[in-house]
Amino acid sequence: MAQTTAALAARYFFVDLLGGIAMFPLWWYSRGTALTLAWARRSVGGASRATGFGVWARNLFVPMFGERGAEGRIISFFMRLVMVIFRGAAVAAWTVVVAALVLAYLFAPVAAAAGIVFNASGVL
Repeated sequence: MAQTTAALAARYFFVDLLGGIAMFPLWWYSRGTALTLAWARRSVGGASRATGFGVWARNLFVPMFGERGAEGRIISFFMRLVMVIFRGAAVAAWTVVVAALVLAYLFAPVAAAAGIVFNASGVL
């Protein structure tokens, strides 16, 4: 049985459009948040890999250039320690940026709704 154009338009309006608007907050704070957290995890892991933080930390006590003497070991340790500190600071800074973006994602619908209510109250 074929549906009329009016029935299809009513179905689209009430079920698809209004249903999608009503389901938006549920998706945003469930699946959307899970996707955002997965991105954040990948992003911080990528920053750690890009800076080579793990490699520098694992090799902290390994002498550089095969230098086995006491002076070479001391210089290698402190040089790598400085690099681990700077690279760790870079990863920590990126983690703070990613955390701020995730918080902005979580508060964006609330801020948008507050803005709509605030601006609509001036019209009334």
